[in-house]
Amino acid sequence: MADLQQKLTETFEAYQTLKRVERHLAQLDTQLTQANRDLDGLEKKLRKEFQDIEKLEKLSIKGLFHQVLGSKEEQIEKERQEYLQASLKYDEAKKSLELLEFERDLLEGKIHALPELQIKLDRLLKLREKSLIESESEAGKKILDLLLIIDTNREFIGNVLQVQTTGKEITSILDQMSSHLSTAKNWGQWDMAGRQRGASFMKHSAIDKARDLAYHAKHLLSRFEGDLKHIYGRQQFNLRIEFDAYSRFTDIFFDNLISDWIVQQKIQNALSSVHAVRDKIIRIMQSLDGEIKKAQDKISSLEEQRKTLIIKS
Repeated sequence: MADLQQKLTETFEAYQTLKRVERHLAQLDTQLTQANRDLDGLEKKLRKEFQDIEKLEKLSIKGLFHQVLGSKEEQIEKERQEYLQASLKYDEAKKSLELLEFERDLLEGKIHALPELQIKLDRLLKLREKSLIESESEAGKKILDLLLIIDTNREFIGNVLQVQTTGKEITSILDQMSSHLSTAKNWGQWDMAGRQRGASFMKHSAIDKARDLAYHAKHLLSRFEGDLKHIYGRQQFNLRIEFDAYSRFTDIFFDNLISDWIVQQKIQNALSSVHAVRDKIIRIMQSLDGEIKKAQDKISSLEEQRKTLIIKS
């Protein structure tokens, strides 16, 4: 057992060293990106300064007088000084980039061993964990408690992901409903204006499609709310779609301004209801993302506690 513990400690220390190298490598990549960007900017400036010198050398004394005050030689000397400064900055940036690239290549060579070391560490951790649990030691009991909490959090994440799947299905249906109701609203405007034959039929056809989807949405919303109770307790969400009933007979056969206006209002109310429910679903989904993140952070923390307990016991 002592031999196993020693191997585990040594492997863990080597693993931590390579993880620090990996983090440093990630920082280097960021620095390299910025260094390349800086070098590109300096290269452009260097070319511009050189072009300014060439331009001045070709410019006549009379032309120079019209552009700036001073002698041509003075202006050329000024541009040469600016070119020299730009050249020095460019050389410095290039050297810095080369050093960063050298360091990156060196570190990349070191972390190639990280995956293999990870496998070795996991194997030793499992062996040591098994040994502690089977010995029924205090550390073994604590490990079992941690594993139970970890499993509970993983189960919670699985349940939340299932709820989110239902939520995505609902938002898809609500988007379709919104599309059909918007179509119905547009046909209703043509119907009231009396400028399109068959507008009333097209309007009701779109409403029927939206209503058929509403039945499916209602079923899913009921399941969605039920599942949410397991996550948020007794909190009420009021995810209901208001779809007022009205008489198609009145609308089609007694086509007058009042009945048309009432139907249009009901379409608008249904559309507003769909949008309101969809907005609630989106907010809940965002909240669920936060719940998953908290559970994942909790699992990570527990796993670190478990690993530390195994290594130090």
